[in-house]
Amino acid sequence: MRPERLTLRAFGPFAGEETIDFTALAGRTMFVISGNTGAGKTTIFDALTFALYGETSGGEREMSELRSHFAVPEQKTEVELEFTLKGERYRIIRQPSQPHPVNKTGYSHEAEFARFDGVAWKPLAIKIPEIKQRVQELIQLDHKQFSQILLLPQNKFRELLMAESKDKLQILKQLFKTEHYGEFQQRLNRQALDLAAHIKETKTKQWAKLEELPLQANWSELTEADIRLRMEALTTERDEWLTAAHEAEQQTRTIVESKTTRLQQGEQLEAAFQEQEQLQRTEQLLLERSSDIKRMQEEATAAERAQIVAPFFDQWQQDQEQLTRLKRQQQETEQHVTRLTERQGTVQDKVNRLLAEEPQIEQLSRRLEKIQEECERLEAETLLRQQQQQLTERLKQLDPEPFRKQLEQTRTERKTVQEQLRPLQNVGAERLQTQERRFTLQQLVTKFAEYDRLEAERQQLIVRGTSVRDQKEAAARAYEVARKSEREQLAAELAKGLTDGLACPVCGSTSHPQHTVAVAQELSVDVAQQRFLEAQQAHQELQASYRTVAERLQQLTIEIQKTSENESTHAEVLAQLREVEQTEVRLASAQTEKERLETCLQQLEQSLEQLQVKIDRVVKDQTVIESELAHLTGRLSQSGEFVKSLSALREEQQQAETRIEQFEQDKQRQLREKEQLDRDLAEHQGRFRQLTEASAEQSDRLTKREKELHAVLAEEAFPTIEAFRDARRSREDIRLLHERLEQDRLERQELKLKQEQARLKTEGQVRPDLELLRMDLKTASLELTERTDRRVGLEKERAHIDQLITAWESLQRQIEDEDARYGVIGELARVGVGENAQRMTFETYVQTAYFDEILFAANRHLHEMTSGRFQLERKTEAGKGLKKYGLDLNVFDAYTSQTRHVKTLSGGESFKASLALALGLSEVVQEASGGVSLETMFIDEGFGTLDPESLEQAIETLLSIQASGRMVGIISHVQELKSRVDAKIEVKQGKTGSTIALVVE
Repeated sequence: MRPERLTLRAFGPFAGEETIDFTALAGRTMFVISGNTGAGKTTIFDALTFALYGETSGGEREMSELRSHFAVPEQKTEVELEFTLKGERYRIIRQPSQPHPVNKTGYSHEAEFARFDGVAWKPLAIKIPEIKQRVQELIQLDHKQFSQILLLPQNKFRELLMAESKDKLQILKQLFKTEHYGEFQQRLNRQALDLAAHIKETKTKQWAKLEELPLQANWSELTEADIRLRMEALTTERDEWLTAAHEAEQQTRTIVESKTTRLQQGEQLEAAFQEQEQLQRTEQLLLERSSDIKRMQEEATAAERAQIVAPFFDQWQQDQEQLTRLKRQQQETEQHVTRLTERQGTVQDKVNRLLAEEPQIEQLSRRLEKIQEECERLEAETLLRQQQQQLTERLKQLDPEPFRKQLEQTRTERKTVQEQLRPLQNVGAERLQTQERRFTLQQLVTKFAEYDRLEAERQQLIVRGTSVRDQKEAAARAYEVARKSEREQLAAELAKGLTDGLACPVCGSTSHPQHTVAVAQELSVDVAQQRFLEAQQAHQELQASYRTVAERLQQLTIEIQKTSENESTHAEVLAQLREVEQTEVRLASAQTEKERLETCLQQLEQSLEQLQVKIDRVVKDQTVIESELAHLTGRLSQSGEFVKSLSALREEQQQAETRIEQFEQDKQRQLREKEQLDRDLAEHQGRFRQLTEASAEQSDRLTKREKELHAVLAEEAFPTIEAFRDARRSREDIRLLHERLEQDRLERQELKLKQEQARLKTEGQVRPDLELLRMDLKTASLELTERTDRRVGLEKERAHIDQLITAWESLQRQIEDEDARYGVIGELARVGVGENAQRMTFETYVQTAYFDEILFAANRHLHEMTSGRFQLERKTEAGKGLKKYGLDLNVFDAYTSQTRHVKTLSGGESFKASLALALGLSEVVQEASGGVSLETMFIDEGFGTLDPESLEQAIETLLSIQASGRMVGIISHVQELKSRVDAKIEVKQGKTGSTIALVVE
């Protein structure tokens, strides 16, 4: 960021408008700001910082204190800054909150941020929070970091040098964008925690599978090999049970099949006896219905004779019906012709009356045309008067004053929200620090919990160790007794074969005064030795477990001492964790409140814009409506007067139109009705003649048909037509009669055949007892069901055991794979979050690498300014507690060959170290970041603390960096510095305020 023009209006000690044109430096990159004390030199830096961030350089002046006491009431306090960054020109105009010269409600804090597009300034933002965010994104520094890096304020130039590690970490994170390293370490740690939890969950599932097995065992004490042996023995046992169950089921099934065959044979024989009885009952039924069969035969014969007569009877009946229908139609047609003749005369009279009214209708049509013309003129005038009334009403409603009052009220609300938002600006950073502290405390609590668990386990091992040691010593004594007894037993065996005069095979003696007597041995040597070895192995395993626990306890003690503050106890760390969690909840609530206030502020800004737009629109609408009213008044004055009103004309018009329309409808309807009556009358007269002729012909035909019918009735032996009708049946009825007769014949024939078959089946047979056979089969089937259920149950249990074993083996493979992954990821996560010898997180490690580069560049300048005496060094020792470290500074003094803290430097030495650090930081950031542009540096005082030699060295250092094009502005009273720099900004103090003059020699 390089300033081009800074304009101050009624700002600080400057009463009017003062402008500093940095482009007039003509290529010079260093300038001195000089003037008397209190003239306003530091105010220039305040104005520059206020324009960018809305805060002063030192952060000690309130916004309400920025207005000049020398300014006239009408002059607004305002700062305008134009600067360039990465080839683009930007401008910020900002006014602080200040009193209004007339109204009680003062001006609120307002600003405008714009970019020059080559032709004009294009606004980028007008809302205070948005401008602050855009400036921070553009410069990539907040106000505090800007004051520590680019601006060394008066009496605060040591802030960056003396800042704690946590503050330097925030600065480096902002400058070098190391957030993704921190996010990576957090993701890796979360992945490790998730993997550990998943391994634990998998082991729990594995134990659950083992607990489902039908075995009694303490699975946690068994090795994988023992578990597999138990599983193999279980599957072998269940396979043997399943084989025996299969054999028993098959034997029972054979018995059931045999009993089923016997029952089926008995049921078949019983069915034959029952069939024989049923056939006898059927024979009796056939005998009883013989009379009905005879009657049906007679009915069928008569129906067949009636079939011959039926065509003649049907034809005679049709002719008779046809004659009746023709006579009825003839009578109806004659009556209709009479009615049509009467109707024709009535319609003709109506048509004649309508033709006589046609001249009156033509005169009414001409009057209707005149009425239409008068209505159109009246409608036009009415529309103009309605528009005039509507515009008058709109003009009364348009009043901008309520919007102006609402605008002032919204500005007051915006100021209140801004005041509430100011103390919440750093909530995000505090919340991030609190989260990191909580994470560290949680790790410490985990270590304390593990320490307590291992300490309890160590105490248990001590108690068990005493018992196991006693068991080992008892087994050793028993082993020695067994060996001694074995030797005595061997000696006794050997003594049995010794006689005097023969040499002993052991000692060679030929005399044997006392023979060893055999004693019963309580415990064999092999068993005693095995027990001793087992006890010895148990003791060794216990000692190994104790050493492992003790080593881990010692390691945890070291880690806890390194991590905890002032050697805090477990309870104190838990209390700190609860306090941090409460703080985190409070900060989360504050963050929510901040977001709410920012949203509210944004809404208020939008409301201000909308209200201003409404006010402008109301004023514009007033002007337009007044113009339209004047135009309408002129047009209405030109209109004439009318005799009738519009409603009267409309009523007369409607009556005329109704009368004409009704006449035309009546005329057309009567003409159409007359034409239709003429056609209908001619048609019905012709039909009457046709029906008269057809009736005569049909009467002759009916007489002939009646003679033919009586002849056929006599031939078929039907005395009367009624007898024929009684005997007549439909073809379907005749077919059914024949079918029933045929069915009766077949039933009798089938009955005789079945009776013979049943006699053959039951002849010589004894009727079986089916109930006894069924009970026998049921007993055998129940036994088969029981054995089948046992076999199915064993198969399901065997399949379930296989599923459990398969699931256990799958989980075992999964645990092995996850343990291998956790061995890598867990170690990386532990180191990444700071559980290492340096107690340094991965992100801090990256930041220290950048900081080392900064120190390397800073030491080049410090070497020149101190003639090689001082060199800045980063403190690498890990401090106690949870305090962040890694970026604290020491200084090496070549005169004493000792390293000491930078706080021990004198005022002049601190100024040179701070200046060197600022120069080194700007160089490294400019080269490495690419996003942060540190083209400018401002120094407020500090040179007065230097001796002549140090002053010369500092000046030479600043002059040497001009080749890089970096702009350096210095506020100083030192005469030698002012004489060495040919570009000066002179601030002159007066009774009516200060003024600014740029002097380039």
